[in-house]
This record gives sequence, C-alpha cells and structure tokens, in this order.
Amino acid sequence: MMRIAHLSDLHFGTHLPRLADALSEEIHRMQPALVALSGDLTQRARPQEFAAAADFIRMLPAPVLVVPGNHDLPGWRPLRRFIHPWRDWRRHLSSELEPCIAGQQFIAIGVNTARRWGLHPDWSRGRINADQLAHVARLASGADPSSVRILVAHHPFLLSTAMRRRGLVGGAKRALSGLQPARIDLILGGHLHQSYAGIAGGIVVAQAGTAISSRHKGEPNAFNRIEVSPHRMQIDAMQWNSTGFVVARRRFFERSGLDWRASQVRAADR
Repeated sequence: MMRIAHLSDLHFGTHLPRLADALSEEIHRMQPALVALSGDLTQRARPQEFAAAADFIRMLPAPVLVVPGNHDLPGWRPLRRFIHPWRDWRRHLSSELEPCIAGQQFIAIGVNTARRWGLHPDWSRGRINADQLAHVARLASGADPSSVRILVAHHPFLLSTAMRRRGLVGGAKRALSGLQPARIDLILGGHLHQSYAGIAGGIVVAQAGTAISSRHKGEPNAFNRIEVSPHRMQIDAMQWNSTGFVVARRRFFERSGLDWRASQVRAADR
C-alpha cells in the first residue's frame, strides 16, 4: 500500500508557525509517496503569503501536488482578479494550475475548481467543467491498470451531514458520472475546514480540515493520512492535540467491482 499526506486550507497569513513546523516534521516521519495540497494556500492571495507558502512546500518531501483554492484568487481587487488572477501563484508557486504526477503506484491529477466569478452570489463556490473532466479522463485512461487514480481539487464532491447546507462543487453530479468510468479511486478536497470521508458515485472522497491556520470551523487543525492500494483504503483524520498530530477518526474502504464501498467505521486509538 502507498501512503498519501493530504493537506488543505493552509491559509498563510493566518497560519500558526509552530504548527507549520510540527506538520512538516510529521509528514517527513510518514515518508509518503505523495503529498497533496488541495487549495487555499493563502488567506488574501498576497505576494508575501504566496512566498511563505512556497517556503513551506520546499520543506515537504517530494513529490508535492498543489492546486489552488478560492482564497488564492485576489479578492476585491478587480484588475488583478479579472485580468491577472494567477500572476502571483505562477510567480511564487508553479506555472501549473492543474498539475499531474505519475508515480510507480499512482497517478494524481490536479483540477482547478476556483473561479474568478460565478452566477451564484457566493463566488467562493467552485466549478468543474466538461473540458476539465475530459482532461482528467484522458490522463486517467493512460495510467497503468494497477495504478491508484487520484483527483485533487479544492471544492467538495461530497457533503457530510454536518455540512449538508454547504454547496457541492458546481458540476459535481456530471463530474462523478464521468469520473467513475475513468476509474478514479479517490478525490481529495478541502474548502469546508472539516475532515470526513465517504463514497460519492462509487468513488472515495476525502475532505481535509485546515492544516495550520487559525481559521477553525468547529474542528482542531487536521490533515489526512491515507494508505491505499488498488483494492483497499484507510483514511486517518490526524488532529492536532497541542503537542502533536494524533488519529481522531479512521475509515476503511474496499473496492467491489468498479465501485468502492465503506467497509468499517471505528474510533481510532489515541
């Protein structure tokens, strides 16, 4: 089984430096095959916040796949938001907004679901469009049949009971119906600052809390530690307890034909 460290919503600008150091050390101890960051690296998309995020990423073990979130777009600065929305992202982090990393046991595909504007009055809601879906399907179909296929995006494809009033990523229903034939195994996301995992359209969806920021929403700082093979998966929600990251919840999943299903749910030993 391969190991993934899934981080989200770092929000540099509101980050806690001690926590950032502790998280980096924890991830190095994990020795993951992949580190996935599912958006909102900054709080207000300021150059100094992007620079701090880039410094943090350089501390992490490679490979690291990073996608943007809605906070990584300039806020109420119309010129920058609509004409040069990703200038500071490209300058400090990467020229890629939708990276893809292929390893010996996996393919991880990034999708940028953040948008400069939207028809909904809440522009923080994201979307996935048909072109992006086709791009993911092409990349996934070219992967080795034994590879674990991972999609990384910022906005959620699944809502927990507690988050049922929040919106899914725009186009989620269409996307899920298209991702299953591409045999996507796992979707990683953030945005809601809540850790949970479940099944949507036969695909495992894991949401991560805010890893190192002070912007808690009813949950301590957290990230996901994931162990996965083509037929089994374990997702541990790792929460900060003021001295270190400990397993707060553990979910198990198994592949049944083309679909994944939850196999066990239990509280993890502290």
